[in-house]
Amino acid sequence: MQSIQKATLVRTAKAEDDEWDLYEKISEAPSLNVYELAKRMGWSTGKTRGAVKRLEEEGLIKIEKSIRNGRAVDLVTATPWQDMLTPEERDEFKKMEV
Repeated sequence: MQSIQKATLVRTAKAEDDEWDLYEKISEAPSLNVYELAKRMGWSTGKTRGAVKRLEEEGLIKIEKSIRNGRAVDLVTATPWQDMLTPEERDEFKKMEV
């Protein structure tokens, strides 16, 4: 494997780990904005905003527009795990609980 391909694989794996760390932070402290998340993660707001966007596209988080101190902010919360299931999967899960 060429060194460029190896480097790409390493960067991709690191990005996935970073996004998982961000998802865990969002799950622990819901309704933070991107700036607050960036501070907690030690990241730039640009990196944080990009990761938040990817997590939203995957359906793992939700972004709500809000006003804080007269400024528009995006509040980030984790999607409840039940919302990630199809109706059929929810029915199957309910059968398992009985």
